[in-house]
Amino acid sequence: MHSFTTERLLIRPLIAEDKAFYCYQYTDKKMMRVVGEPLTQAKAHAAFDRALAANSLEKNTVRTWAIVDKKIDEIIGTQAFSWLAATQTTKPSSLPIEQVEIGIMLATKANGKLLPEEAVSAIMEYGFKQLNIDRINAFYANKNRATQRILRKIGYVFEANLQETTSENGYQYFDQSQWQAKVIRNYLPHQSLKKWSLLLIKSPQ
Repeated sequence: MHSFTTERLLIRPLIAEDKAFYCYQYTDKKMMRVVGEPLTQAKAHAAFDRALAANSLEKNTVRTWAIVDKKIDEIIGTQAFSWLAATQTTKPSSLPIEQVEIGIMLATKANGKLLPEEAVSAIMEYGFKQLNIDRINAFYANKNRATQRILRKIGYVFEANLQETTSENGYQYFDQSQWQAKVIRNYLPHQSLKKWSLLLIKSPQ
């Protein structure tokens, strides 16, 4: 599990010192307004402990990264890949494929700066090129317009027949076969992903 950087962000594995921020984002009503009911402090602490432990496992289950604003050297969010079986409908495949679910949460102070696009594009590039993932799935609440906008800008595919008609949630996906770096670079404001610096830092044990 590695750290990697973009022009403005350091995206590194979750560490013990991130616990206060992690628990804040999952207990704060404003941050959770389009995700679900805020967690209690006890449940947020337990969720953090599980995320930290999962990062140290050899088997890929869930990998969680902290998103750090390099300018202020401060954590502003988290994002994750989950290999766990999705309970929602996904695009079928005739062959076995390596697929994950992507998730991201960013503090409200990061809004309006294209940082969500930068963070999501970066972890996608890492997933496709370094982890050999075949498909990245995105699930979201239909009332979460910001997420839908970000996915549309990056190029995720929406298929009406894959949506659960009785559900309040939406689904989009992005396949490795779709991946072209020039598409993603359009959403990094100052430099291309070719200028990333991959830091070979193992997840803390």
